[in-house]
Amino acid sequence: SDGSIHVWRLANGVELVDTLERGDSDDECIHALALDDELLFAGLQNGDIEVWDLETCQRIRTLGGGATSALSLAVHAHCLYAGAADGSLRVWGGDLQPLGHIGGAGDSVLALVAASDDDLVIGGAGDGTITFWDVSAMAVALGDGARSSGLRIHTPGARRQYGRRMLQALDQWIRLRSVSGVPELQSECRRAARFLKDLMRQLGADDARLVSSTPGANPLVYGRFDAGDTRTLAERPTVFVYGHYDVMPAGDEALWRTQPFEMVGRDGYLYGRGVSDDKGPVLAALFAIAELAAAGKLPMTVVFCIEGEEEHGSVGLRETIAEHRALFGVPRLILLSLSYWLGEATPCLTYGMRGSVRANLRIESTRRADVHAGVWGGAVNEPLSCLAHVLAQLADPAGRVLVPGFHDGVRVVSAKEEAAMRDLVEWIADKEARAPLVARTAMSPTASGDLYGQLMQRWRFPSLTVHHMDVSTVAARTNTTLVPAAAQAALSVRVVPDQSLDDIAAKLRAHIEQVFADFKAQRHGDGGRAMLDDLRLHLDVRANAQWWLADPDTPVYQAAARAIRDEWQDTDSVHVPLLIREGGSIPAVPWLESFFAPHAVAVNLPMGQSSDNAHLDNERISLENLMRGRRIIERNWIKPVNQLLALNIIHRYIEVLDHFFGNVNLKGIAQTVVLTVQEFKKPFTR
Repeated sequence: SDGSIHVWRLANGVELVDTLERGDSDDECIHALALDDELLFAGLQNGDIEVWDLETCQRIRTLGGGATSALSLAVHAHCLYAGAADGSLRVWGGDLQPLGHIGGAGDSVLALVAASDDDLVIGGAGDGTITFWDVSAMAVALGDGARSSGLRIHTPGARRQYGRRMLQALDQWIRLRSVSGVPELQSECRRAARFLKDLMRQLGADDARLVSSTPGANPLVYGRFDAGDTRTLAERPTVFVYGHYDVMPAGDEALWRTQPFEMVGRDGYLYGRGVSDDKGPVLAALFAIAELAAAGKLPMTVVFCIEGEEEHGSVGLRETIAEHRALFGVPRLILLSLSYWLGEATPCLTYGMRGSVRANLRIESTRRADVHAGVWGGAVNEPLSCLAHVLAQLADPAGRVLVPGFHDGVRVVSAKEEAAMRDLVEWIADKEARAPLVARTAMSPTASGDLYGQLMQRWRFPSLTVHHMDVSTVAARTNTTLVPAAAQAALSVRVVPDQSLDDIAAKLRAHIEQVFADFKAQRHGDGGRAMLDDLRLHLDVRANAQWWLADPDTPVYQAAARAIRDEWQDTDSVHVPLLIREGGSIPAVPWLESFFAPHAVAVNLPMGQSSDNAHLDNERISLENLMRGRRIIERNWIKPVNQLLALNIIHRYIEVLDHFFGNVNLKGIAQTVVLTVQEFKKPFTR
């Protein structure tokens, strides 16, 4: 009656585990509780129903109140039923969306129970009557992962069992529509998170749990595989595996050749939303580490941090990792697979990504309403015309950004960098002529279809993109006689080394504000027109992701390259793997390196090909790539990683000496390395 919720454990007696903090809702009396897996439903006196995640002890949602109190609750077939004072039931589906009401003839429904073997919900009313409801029409069949996969894949050797199990798990995981940022699918995201957590436990993880510090955000899935290190976790060097279980919407399902959320094997490829981005690579890493741990061959502790908001701006990621910092040990390597090969046949290793700044601007009239162009045209300001003028001043026809000082911080292209890029272009044009990137560039109507210029623009130089424009009302979009009262646009800037995010954001803001002010001055100044209204600018500019650039000459990257060559049995140490950069941004990568500084090194190991169609229809991944990606992590890389990370620390130490003192005797230092590397190895092996 005091509005609090206490969680008790009934094992070896009665133990109070936690008290759920309800905040402003503490004064609302709780009439009923119900449980579905690890979701707790609390029916309140005002008719609302709170939804709690018991693993993270957070309230994730409140279901809208009815006219009367939620006096009783029951869960049946993943549907929630709430008994009301008028004798009726309110019903929500497994996605927590309302399905409607079921009428009743009795008094207030004080108790509810669901028959376990039939589609019946039974209610006891205040007047002594018992009502039976047939809810067969309400039952919602949810993918619970119990169905067997129609995919039959056989992998050679002793790893056949792990390979089959991985594909079965991926098949079940793909069926969960874990689209982030869509409230109707939040429950699916949590089911996907719990599926991964339970899978980690089944594979022998020493710890697996859901963690979250941001109400309403999907939780992180945390898993840990120990390697016999006796130190406390907070002191223990670790490998940190990052990925995400959320996916993009399927889009127009008519464009898919298969059902988007059912994995289908065809011609050596697996199709389905998330197979390449990022559920497939996450499971490849998980099964590789699990197999090493089961064989007692894991050289150091490995922790998994798989988020559920990557496609939605990584909401809550930084806060959750910071709050649970001790769970991750002392990361030395940050491993991820969130990029793609440049072509179709040559393995790659990604060592750089651009950063991004996002901006939303809205220009509106003080008149607040659309007006007829024939009646008011020429006497009122036109926000859409002003917006078009502002956007036109951001870049010239050649695409060069016109923001003053925008290019000042761009790092000069070195002779070594240019030579490496031209060599890469020559290789890719010769060996990957049918790859989508090369084919599209060759078909370009520009003078030479310059692949070198294309890659430099995509990877090496900054850019500005206007994503969309819109007007204030639906009528203004379709009615060609109206002057819209407001217009808005979204744009982004991709930044590169050594541009500063804050500096670029400030310069972009200042430039937009100045162009807008100049437009108004010309519009209303001497010789301008007398207007009946004024214009206002609303501008939101935010730094979204830092650029990231690693050094592919460090020992860890050299080891990764060697592991890729060994797995693919290619002796070309110059071109296999291809060292590439990406034009996109992953905010988590540079932030993780910075947060776990100074010795954390991020390595992005692509498994997908350029034709994987991530974020598009018919997303796919090569089965061979997925299996080889697992083996690269398992057999050829993680085993010696502790020694390699020690060498990486020495490599950085030499760089620092050379930077500050110059002309360092590198040969002498190299001899010293031979004597001291054993000391550096001790923290990684004992």
